[in-house]
Amino acid sequence: MKHYEMDALSNLKLLKVLFLLSFGYTLIVAECTLSAQKDSISSRHISSLDPLKDKIFTYNFKDEKDREVYKYTLSICSEIKPGTNIAVTQEDLVDHKTKTIGKIDQASIKRGSNWIMLTLKGGDPYHTHCGHSPRQAHVMIMCDKYHLARNFTVLYEENKEESESCFYLMELQSSVACSNVDQGLSTGSIVLIVFACVIAVYLAVGMLYKRCVHGKKGMEQVPNIGFWKTCGSLQADGCDWLCRCQESGFDSSRPYRGIADDQLDDDADDENLLPM
Repeated sequence: MKHYEMDALSNLKLLKVLFLLSFGYTLIVAECTLSAQKDSISSRHISSLDPLKDKIFTYNFKDEKDREVYKYTLSICSEIKPGTNIAVTQEDLVDHKTKTIGKIDQASIKRGSNWIMLTLKGGDPYHTHCGHSPRQAHVMIMCDKYHLARNFTVLYEENKEESESCFYLMELQSSVACSNVDQGLSTGSIVLIVFACVIAVYLAVGMLYKRCVHGKKGMEQVPNIGFWKTCGSLQADGCDWLCRCQESGFDSSRPYRGIADDQLDDDADDENLLPM
């Protein structure tokens, strides 16, 4: 089989997949069938694929002349045909030969926040290259929260003669790969909610007390109304004391004296108003 030529988009997808495979996630090895699961974590990851079970996905690969030469068939954690244990196949549309790429009893999973990497091993061995190693498929399931499954494609096949780890790289978009972790409220949101609740309780209890016990009505029902009336002035005084650093233009030790009415006479000489 000849090596597939990749376009720029496929190159970017391949780099993304290799990056995700390289960092930070624990490999979970398990069969796709839940009856063989013993680890609860493995069971949970495998069970997230349940909505895709028994669904068959196909993709026809075309050559340079736009002729369909290969047909790929994928079944997620279920057999393509009952009793075969086969999950991924490649059919040559020219000579009508079918090769097994992966089986459901040789599966492994890596999971991130918005992707799942399902690896299916145990396929037919290569005849003349890849060290006669068995075929395997890496199925990258990407998050698509609006669709259960769509856009199954085969991005790339690594089948260089000198390589001993040949594989098929496939992609499927599905909502099962989307993270269902509830992020919850942030710390700031919780503080604001608690503060608002405290203020509401303070006003409700205070107004009820002043109305029922002291018979207050209208604005007089507001608890500590005297403080709240002067609160703005107190804040202004505090801001003036903290922020106005320049010295005032008068002596604060001398009391303020107003201008007498006789000094404002229109006919009077205003020289007495000038500083001496």
